[in-house]
Amino acid sequence: MRLTGFTRTFFLSLTFCLLGALFNWGATGAAQEPRVLTLDQMIQMALTTSPKLRMAEQDILAAESEYKQARGGRLPQVDVIGATGPSQNADLPTASLKTGQIISHDGGTWDIGVFGRLDLVITQPIYTFGKITDLREAAELGVGASKDARTAQRNKTILEVKQLYYAYLIAQQGKHAAGDASAYIDNAARRISRLIELKSPNVQPSDLYRVEAYQGEVKAFAAKAESGSKVAYAALKAAIGLSRNEEFRLKETELSQTTARLAPVELYIQRALSTRPELAQVKKGVAAKEKMAQAAEADLYPTFFAAAVASVAGAPGREQWNNSYIADDFNHTYAGFFAGAHWHWDFGIGTGKVDQARAEYQKMLNTQDYARKNIPVEVMKDYQDAVESGKASTDYAQAVVGSRKWVVASFSNFDLGIGTARDMFDAIDRYGKNQGNYLESLYNYNIAMANLEYAVGQMSETN
Repeated sequence: MRLTGFTRTFFLSLTFCLLGALFNWGATGAAQEPRVLTLDQMIQMALTTSPKLRMAEQDILAAESEYKQARGGRLPQVDVIGATGPSQNADLPTASLKTGQIISHDGGTWDIGVFGRLDLVITQPIYTFGKITDLREAAELGVGASKDARTAQRNKTILEVKQLYYAYLIAQQGKHAAGDASAYIDNAARRISRLIELKSPNVQPSDLYRVEAYQGEVKAFAAKAESGSKVAYAALKAAIGLSRNEEFRLKETELSQTTARLAPVELYIQRALSTRPELAQVKKGVAAKEKMAQAAEADLYPTFFAAAVASVAGAPGREQWNNSYIADDFNHTYAGFFAGAHWHWDFGIGTGKVDQARAEYQKMLNTQDYARKNIPVEVMKDYQDAVESGKASTDYAQAVVGSRKWVVASFSNFDLGIGTARDMFDAIDRYGKNQGNYLESLYNYNIAMANLEYAVGQMSETN
């Protein structure tokens, strides 16, 4: 067979496309193999790659740097200044006893040389009315608060992964449930169509319209589950740090149907008030703000210190002048020590800083009070959600079993001629609603338990 130009081009293009596809598949097939992950593995991956956790680590480093600076405030401070430059060469002047004039021996010329000078000042704070101690303790509390903030962010990261995991898994189960319901409807449609062909008085053509209506509803539910599955998959993939080209699938296929036995709610509230990292962070923040306010007040008082000074200077082209009353800036060597006080006065700046520090301290106190009142309410809500959804999932699980038996019985009765198509659709409809309610309550239960762990502050890294 002879090929035309167009046909030849088409086949050549198709051949190259197939070869390219085979090449790409052979080169990347192994890399595209999806990873099989459990919830525990995904949590560990998220904790390792979370940018927010890395930011929290940097906050700790910054707080530790501030503490290092505050701790160094009680140690001596050393200032060293070195200088060099040109100087006029000169001999020592003499005084005339007759005229009482000073006679210069530099001849009035500009003979330029060099000089060098080194000054050393060591200052040691002695008493600051608690300012240094307050700043150091505030910085130390800031380090602890930053670590609590990191723990809180860790718990939040685990909670987010669990929420996405449960959402993706329940969406997968929703797709399976939609397929299950669709199979029942298709089965009913085949039975109805067969009896219509046999002109059975037990069915009517309008029953097929009911089939279409139910099929449309099931397809809409399946499409919603598919959309939710894709969104949850993408979000979960980003949360655990996988790249675009990496894929995964879950080792688990469905949410656990086991409900845990909960302790009394008062026990969870007590745990939350003692272990919740956000509350511990606020407590340290209150103490730190109090210390900052005390340091601002201490700054209004003088700072007593001891100091040691030393200086050496030399200019080779100038003779040294040794006189206790006249300083020679170019040739000298001296050292000494003294005690002193530094007291800064202003007209409103210092007291304004004190008022600001007190206001921030009061604000943090109000934040702590709000947290203490709000956390028990949060625990109570999550606890009741877990109790309610756990009981609902158990009840709906029994309802699903019962409605499935109803479906089977309605099919048998329909085949025997003692049941109607309406009975089948009522059974299928009830089965679908019970299955949907069961999945919803099962999802709500797992979310409520995760929220309860987070509210208590004891977020585990294992499921």
